[in-house]
Amino acid sequence: MSARLSFVATLLVLALLSAGRAEAEAYLRVIAQKAPVHSGPSGSYREVFIAERGQVFQVLERGTRDYWFKVELEDGTNGWILGDMVYPFEVGPTGEDGVFTRMGKAIKSTILGPPPVGSAHIGLSFSAGLLDNEGLFLLRPSWLIDPYWAIEGFAGLSPRAEKDVFLGGLGFVLRLIPGAVIGPYASLGLGAAHIRPKADNYVDPEETLMALGAGGGLEITFKKQITLRLDARNWALFNQNHANNGQEYSGGLAIFF
Repeated sequence: MSARLSFVATLLVLALLSAGRAEAEAYLRVIAQKAPVHSGPSGSYREVFIAERGQVFQVLERGTRDYWFKVELEDGTNGWILGDMVYPFEVGPTGEDGVFTRMGKAIKSTILGPPPVGSAHIGLSFSAGLLDNEGLFLLRPSWLIDPYWAIEGFAGLSPRAEKDVFLGGLGFVLRLIPGAVIGPYASLGLGAAHIRPKADNYVDPEETLMALGAGGGLEITFKKQITLRLDARNWALFNQNHANNGQEYSGGLAIFF
């Protein structure tokens, strides 16, 4: 059994290395003012995108009829563009990459995609995780001012054994590397936390506290603009009489449009 597992592992490693081998890649640059991208290699297919002058796309396939190229679009989908409207070129390897570099390129080209924040205006994410070692569910809508800054709201619930904590408020997000497929960000939010004891809890009072959350996380963009969001932040719940802190560790999916 161990010999079989070793053989399978060797095959997987070889496949990754061969997929990541540095080879010349074909690209094209749009030279027309506007160039329609169709769902198939003909003008009779429906238009799925309008490319503008100067945009660059990677070539996935050359059409067998006429002069059409199949290209990968920024959202991870693909389409066909007429060769008369573009200038094709190749980008070759700059040197021999190491093993881990080739593996990273293979993973990136297979499952990761370009981040959508550069062209999006609205974001919406749903996260689930832990707050102070208790459950947490948060909805976070956001308005993207530019690729770096966004105004983000939060609303959710932390259900607990003795009480429920309802959170709501507003803050901002700073994306440190907007064009990266694995993009770090920092965030700060201020709002309120309403604490409601369970029916059999006669000790804790029902009260509303100020809620301040500070931290950050990562956005990982996959193909088809599927974005995984990972958050870690510290929450301070306080009023004029007392205060307590709790750490949030959560993850979820985000969509941008």
